[in-house]
Amino acid sequence: MSELTKLRDELRKGMREFEAKMERDLRKELRDLKASLDFFNKEFEKAKAERFELAKVNKELKASNENLAEECRALKKQASQLEDRVTTSEQYSRNRNLEIKGVPLTEDENICEIVRQIGNALEVPIEEGEIEVCHRVPVKNPSAPPNIVVQFNSRTKRDAVLKKAKKMRVSTEDLCFTPNSPLYINEHLCPALKQLLGMAVARKKAKGWRFVWSCDGKILARKEESSPIVRIRNAQDVDKIA
Repeated sequence: MSELTKLRDELRKGMREFEAKMERDLRKELRDLKASLDFFNKEFEKAKAERFELAKVNKELKASNENLAEECRALKKQASQLEDRVTTSEQYSRNRNLEIKGVPLTEDENICEIVRQIGNALEVPIEEGEIEVCHRVPVKNPSAPPNIVVQFNSRTKRDAVLKKAKKMRVSTEDLCFTPNSPLYINEHLCPALKQLLGMAVARKKAKGWRFVWSCDGKILARKEESSPIVRIRNAQDVDKIA
């Protein structure tokens, strides 16, 4: 019996030691698991806080971007209005002017006399005192004669000449030049309107419209004779010719 008792005691001891070891191992695993859960929970809360902060920053950036976009639109509108005012002012200073294209350049020419001859050809006599100033201005084409700009002392006189020039055709023959070629008489546009007119004319050709012209410092277009008139105020308006 002593041997059995001894064996039983050893088995009990072994079981107690095994159970104690299992308990220690389980407790350690539980501690490790709890530590891992705590770590992941902290990381989750940290990521959640960062996500919230990023969402807040993104919202602020979006609002800031919208404000900047609104300011940009306002500045563009202001710049456009300022450009319109400058263009209007520049064109107003030319409202007594005509620009004449196609007059041959000669040595020792009398430009005022040439302008008076053109007036006679148009049956609108021009007195020397009605001319404020006249001179040649350079053109892009180096082979073409410089245009003539004439400023009258009244808009009424300028308009009378321009009105007749739209109905009658004058040429170099009226000025005793050969060979004969047409003269073109138009209102004197400021650089911005002249560029806009060029853009409109190019668009007219591309889209098959019939008419583009200027009148009182305004660029106008019309697809057909029966079509409504379209005013071209800026580069964006050129797309109206479609």
